[in-house]
Amino acid sequence: MSRLGPQAKRLFEVTEKSSTRKEVTRKYTFVLPVELMKQVKHAAIEDDVTISEWLTQALKERLEKR
Repeated sequence: MSRLGPQAKRLFEVTEKSSTRKEVTRKYTFVLPVELMKQVKHAAIEDDVTISEWLTQALKERLEKR
């Protein structure tokens, strides 16, 4: 990581969230098809959660099936 600039290093910093969320998180960037992201946004709204929370749960459920 020593070759990364300060902006790139910040992407990989581990940050603690508020006391309500005790999980350690990192920020990532993904490229997704527009229509898929629209479906994710709608699903998150219907479930009354953030997109990050919805994606986290979906990924966990998918990994449990492996």
